[in-house]
Amino acid sequence: MVIAISKEKGLESMIAKEGEAILNKENQFQQNINSEDPFIKNLYSDLNERINAYEQEDAVKIEKMKWSDATGSIFFMILIIAYLIYSFV
Repeated sequence: MVIAISKEKGLESMIAKEGEAILNKENQFQQNINSEDPFIKNLYSDLNERINAYEQEDAVKIEKMKWSDATGSIFFMILIIAYLIYSFV
């Protein structure tokens, strides 16, 4: 029972530390966006804009590869394999 309680306290403190680390990273990110150095400010502002655009983009659809996309490569692989088989036999 003592071990279970100490594990729970350890887990709670670990979660609290991770939460603080995330907040510190967010604060650091915001500080860099508000930086007086124009290079850092532009770098982090651009990164923030890209992240926001990616998160808000509803049209992110990944098309699966079709057989017609791979027919050329498959054809050349078959030719190479046939040549290797022919040359070794």
